[in-house]
Amino acid sequence: MTDNDSLIALHTALIDASRGYDEAIEGSERSDLRVLFQGAKALHDKAHTAIHKVLLARSMTPDGGGSFMSSVHKTVISVRSAVVGLDLRSLSAFASGEERITQAYDRAIEGNSYDPALVGLLADRAKAEGIHDS
Repeated sequence: MTDNDSLIALHTALIDASRGYDEAIEGSERSDLRVLFQGAKALHDKAHTAIHKVLLARSMTPDGGGSFMSSVHKTVISVRSAVVGLDLRSLSAFASGEERITQAYDRAIEGNSYDPALVGLLADRAKAEGIHDS
């Protein structure tokens, strides 16, 4: 039995994160934060590509649009950037987004435990993103 729902949720979370980081990169006035956001975006994009391939291999056509909340978060980031700018205090919002991605990885790993190759791929991506140590 496959757990495609958890993979789709992870796929969507990675799209959402990437879009949020796009907005953060554009709105950040600090070069050090911009570099941090670019690095996080690159990791999420690489993970998204890997999950996308898995879904295609399972004969699914994953939605590339992200979630409704992606639009909400993008708007919030944009407004915050315009009003007060993105600075170190902004990082807590990104940390909570990363926590949601961690939970999505955990659910996908647990839901697909029957597939060691997939679990290995997910664990490798999570480790590359700094989410899991093993």
